[in-house]
Amino acid sequence: MYDEKAMRAAAQKVSDGSDPVFVRAEWGELKECVYGGYDQFVFPKFLQDADVRPSGAFRQFWYENQERDVRDADPEYFARWQQQIETTIRRLEDLGISIHLPTRMSDANMKFPRGENHGVLTGWLRDPFVTIGNNVIELAPRSMFHRRQRFAIRHLLAATMERGARYFAQPDSGADDSNEGLPGWGYLEGGDILVLGKTVLVGNSGNCSNPEGARWLQHMLGPDYDVQMVRVDPRFSHLDCVMLAPREGVAVVSLECLPDGVPDCIKDWDLIDVPFEITKVHMGCNHLVLNDRTVMMPEGEPQDALAAALKERRFEIIRIPYDEVYCLGGSFRCAHQPLIRS
Repeated sequence: MYDEKAMRAAAQKVSDGSDPVFVRAEWGELKECVYGGYDQFVFPKFLQDADVRPSGAFRQFWYENQERDVRDADPEYFARWQQQIETTIRRLEDLGISIHLPTRMSDANMKFPRGENHGVLTGWLRDPFVTIGNNVIELAPRSMFHRRQRFAIRHLLAATMERGARYFAQPDSGADDSNEGLPGWGYLEGGDILVLGKTVLVGNSGNCSNPEGARWLQHMLGPDYDVQMVRVDPRFSHLDCVMLAPREGVAVVSLECLPDGVPDCIKDWDLIDVPFEITKVHMGCNHLVLNDRTVMMPEGEPQDALAAALKERRFEIIRIPYDEVYCLGGSFRCAHQPLIRS
């Protein structure tokens, strides 16, 4: 069972917000978001959906500890992971950003959707929903461990209706590994979706979101938005692993990881290219845009070249340790989903 009192209090915090829920673009001023929690971390079964995420020693650690609570598998690592997320949340709150956290996953939903343990990865909450304009949309992920994440934040999403949001849910993914190619079986994960004003990019690596999902999103958003698919190197999960839009006219991309090149809508932008190795191992494009002048990035030498390139373009760069988090395959952008970007 969920903690009803805590859920009601958290939902009330969302309902009590004074500003309407609205996300205009990736570079809009971040004022409120759902951020990954740090009290529960269980490794999922190591299926195809896990295969493209972790690298190196952490990949082996996950593989050897499938379905185990990370707190038990390696208490020292869990404490470091927990500390880095908590420190980041406190820093964001100090900057005046309102943060909402997930509740713990219930025992029953730990078995969703087919009685297996697909883990708890609520430290990364980009994928189970997306906010586009005033639309708050529960998504239908392909990855088993993302399909259940919505249950830990549904009380928060439903509360956005009190703030002018139009709250929708995409048709469910079901329990099959994949129904790729069948009509009506669209998959969408938030890491694949970049909001560039009225243009919405949806990544397609073959591992997560698919054309049927993008078709549904276009139908749901209507003619005011233009949903475009972007092909992504299949060695990655999501578009936000290889692309970031910190300001209109500036994009951080790994050109090697976009088989068809950058989308036409940004081909004339100032493009900062990130090498494949930095992109893959150190999540070199997956940073937190606070506004069109400020970007939060992990500390560490692998990120230094991009930090310098952004500073040359008059960005302020905030550096925080996050390597114990991004080693799973998701950094600051993967950790949050905005409710307000003005």
